[in-house]
Amino acid sequence: MSDQYHVHCDCQAVTVTMQGPPRVHAYCHCEDCRELLQVPYHSVLAWEAEQLHISQGADQVVSFQHPHKRMQRIFCKHCGEVLYNTNAMGWKLISQQLFKKCHNDTLPAGFGANAHFFYDRRVIDIADNLPKR
Repeated sequence: MSDQYHVHCDCQAVTVTMQGPPRVHAYCHCEDCRELLQVPYHSVLAWEAEQLHISQGADQVVSFQHPHKRMQRIFCKHCGEVLYNTNAMGWKLISQQLFKKCHNDTLPAGFGANAHFFYDRRVIDIADNLPKR
């Protein structure tokens, strides 16, 4: 059996479980992520849809469907913490910041961002040595 990982919201009413390693661990600078999450870029850990599920508190979440894009934001109805979002490819994306917050400010080996995607669409420059695609 592969590794399991968990994150939870601030009030701990909802827990999300991820199975196996993320498909992608990077920074996304696309307009869609920025618009859905209201952030300048998104530090993502992306899993296939079947690898991520709500393991506690499924009845405590709210799903916001973007009105024009095939994307959703899933958050706790009590504390408002965004637990994950979906993208047009059907992946479920956990913020690296949420993962770190739930794991003593650390990411497992191999989970750190290894690239920037859609960097040509950025709204802020990032000075690091990661590939910028």
